[in-house]
Amino acid sequence: IAAGDLAGGPQPNETIRLLQEQGAWMIRGNTDENILRYVSGRATALWQTSLQWAVMRWSLAELEKDLLDMLLSLPDQRVVALQETDPIRVVHGSPRSSSEGLHPERFPERLEIALAAAPEPVLVCGHTHVPWQRRVGGKLAVNPGSAAASLNGVPWAHYALLTWDGRRWQAEHHTAVYDLDQIRQAYEKSGLLEEGGALARAYLLANLYAYDVPQDFFALVRRLMIARGLEDMQTIPDEVWREADLRFDWERWESGAPGSRGGSEL
Repeated sequence: IAAGDLAGGPQPNETIRLLQEQGAWMIRGNTDENILRYVSGRATALWQTSLQWAVMRWSLAELEKDLLDMLLSLPDQRVVALQETDPIRVVHGSPRSSSEGLHPERFPERLEIALAAAPEPVLVCGHTHVPWQRRVGGKLAVNPGSAAASLNGVPWAHYALLTWDGRRWQAEHHTAVYDLDQIRQAYEKSGLLEEGGALARAYLLANLYAYDVPQDFFALVRRLMIARGLEDMQTIPDEVWREADLRFDWERWESGAPGSRGGSEL
């Protein structure tokens, strides 16, 4: 089960083809939704040139047509129902939004609302890149973490196994160690790091150090927008983006210094 954000890294075609080969149940995540919004013409004209959306445009240009068509045809959530087991609802963020993160400690009310909105006894979600599980009122909610760019301080691939014990689903969290240098090389050789600019750089650092570098970058962008009286603008002006890129403490992050944890709200 792949809970979205399938095309956000340096190898989108390889990622989606591998999931297809494995017969994965897939849904769209918020980054995939951005591609859909752009392709369908629902994005503003600024998305075509804005530095903010350079990573999305790179992903779209890289995706092979059949894989793009498949990605755009995916639902934003789905129910996985195996014979003689309880059904599982799969969402990216929450049942009401792919961009709304769930977490039992940080957002307990959101989790209660999400479980109430899902009639199934199991809810699988993603988005925050932080693994957790919680049983609430007889229902199980599981975030397996992320196979890339984990944001819990442990920079490996995180996943979960769901096992049916004859009465209900049980979840176990697992971690797989992989060569982080290959991630750096993929960002560089694919062209994503160069063409994606500051956001691609922040994503790479999140992969390497498992901290939410993009969230810290966008926090600086928000401060600059507020200082300029531009906080109501939906697309970040390029001049603000460039200033944030110049002022952001990239050296601190590239030295592996700890920073904010716990999943971006963007």
